[in-house]
Amino acid sequence: MANISITRRCRSGCRYCFARHEMNRDAAADMPPEIFAAALRFLRNAGIGEVRLLGGEPTEHPQFVAYVDRARRQGFRVIVFSGGLIPAPALAFMAGMPSDRISVVLNTVDPTEDPALLERRQREVCRRLGTRVTLGVNIRSAHQQTAHLFEWIDRYGVQRRIRMGIAHPIWGASNEYFRIRGPRTIPLLERIVTEAGQRMVAVDFDCGFTPCMFSREFVEGHPELFTQPVPGPPAANRTPDRNDGSGGHDRPGHSIAAEAVGMRCAPIVDILPEGDCIACYALSRFRRFPLPANGGRDDLVDAFNRQLLPVLPLGLHRECAFCDHREKGVCGGGCRARRALRLRPDAATALDPAPNEKGIVA
Repeated sequence: MANISITRRCRSGCRYCFARHEMNRDAAADMPPEIFAAALRFLRNAGIGEVRLLGGEPTEHPQFVAYVDRARRQGFRVIVFSGGLIPAPALAFMAGMPSDRISVVLNTVDPTEDPALLERRQREVCRRLGTRVTLGVNIRSAHQQTAHLFEWIDRYGVQRRIRMGIAHPIWGASNEYFRIRGPRTIPLLERIVTEAGQRMVAVDFDCGFTPCMFSREFVEGHPELFTQPVPGPPAANRTPDRNDGSGGHDRPGHSIAAEAVGMRCAPIVDILPEGDCIACYALSRFRRFPLPANGGRDDLVDAFNRQLLPVLPLGLHRECAFCDHREKGVCGGGCRARRALRLRPDAATALDPAPNEKGIVA
């Protein structure tokens, strides 16, 4: 997996935005065609069959339509990660594309906190794009409202699946994020998965979740989420893995993960508009490397891991070193940016000098 962030433009203004640090940098706003072409070559050399477009809001890139067309002509399937404020020409273009060649992961609102205008725009995206849309939700509060997810799935005929993320901190920068204090469990996560199962909706977990965010009873009752799958070809009653980190499904509402929920923290490789590569947005103030002309994604992942391993603690919490989930090999300790919150001030010397960012002091 790798992402191409084609623009820093965005009008959503999410306070928890994982790209906030990069959005404010004094750097290129839009990825030029030659960098996009190099990014496509990088994906092809890595054997990756899909182009995942991020931003900012990727649809605000002046050449968004041309870039999607270019990727399609080269045989890639396109996935667009959007906040819903999609310019009319880009929305019309995607509505006219075959649903098997493009999909949109829509980062949905919390109706109790976000502007009503944004909710209306997102509903319009769902209505226009239908099955091209997969709803996403970033958990930013233990009291977040999520009932609209199931309403929209039923009303607009979007994909019967939810991509669930959690608002992580940006290492060394400032953004609002989900703070894990006191009890480790987050009952909201269990409620979403339980309701999804009742409504025959699949749930795909993004990176950074750990088994201790769920009750032990829930973990034991959902082994398909928290244990590694047996290697081998997909079972006859399972949809093939879509190479997007979500895995296939053997029954509605339950994920057969490509890896256990607690093991999903590794360098993703995000390619920025100027061609630099970062491990992920939460670690955007850590090392960055230029997009290689030769070599593949695995080489970059290895390079990031060599830099990360010496400076990060073992896990999110002090007790991670003695946790039976880690001993069983079903948890790697959670989001590395969260682990970095436990670093001593003098341990942060591995950070690169801060870029020229508005509002953040190096």
